[in-house]
Amino acid sequence: MQLDDQFEPEDGEQSETPVAFVSTQEPVNLRVSRVEDDRMPEGMICMGTFFDDRLIARSAVTPEALAELTDRNVFQTPVRLALAAVEEEPGLQCRLFALLPLEQLQAAQEDPDEPWAASVPRYEDAVEEPEDEDAVASILLGHIVRFEKDRKHASDLAAEAADVLRTILSDDHPLTDVVDKLLDDLLGDA
Repeated sequence: MQLDDQFEPEDGEQSETPVAFVSTQEPVNLRVSRVEDDRMPEGMICMGTFFDDRLIARSAVTPEALAELTDRNVFQTPVRLALAAVEEEPGLQCRLFALLPLEQLQAAQEDPDEPWAASVPRYEDAVEEPEDEDAVASILLGHIVRFEKDRKHASDLAAEAADVLRTILSDDHPLTDVVDKLLDDLLGDA
């Protein structure tokens, strides 16, 4: 697995807090489904993201959001993973994203109840400016924390972020235990 580790702020913006952005170069197979978790806020459910049948991330989403992803088979083809990391207590705060080519996401959003619609020209398509072929949409899969005491590259944020992403995709990562501990710490005995 190779990782890209370039990050450039959009529109020339400069962040006060350094951010590292790393991604897989090759797409990976993911699956999302509901994961039972009593700690979810009212009206939300826990969406689990699985890689090789291993839970790699959790996120609180609405039931409708998860249904949209699963009903439209958004993850039926492999996608790239990306991780954005910042140095914040209790060490490294990261967000894990799925990067979907925009056309893949748009194809998933087409109404399956109207298969004939693909053969009918639409005015919107005729006047629309061509999109960037490399345009991607991101879907937040979850938050990852690496505690300060567990850091391997304390002086190199990009190397640390790459190591976190590599660990998430490895066979021996302890993510589930970390997620449970963090949720317990944050929510207490709620």
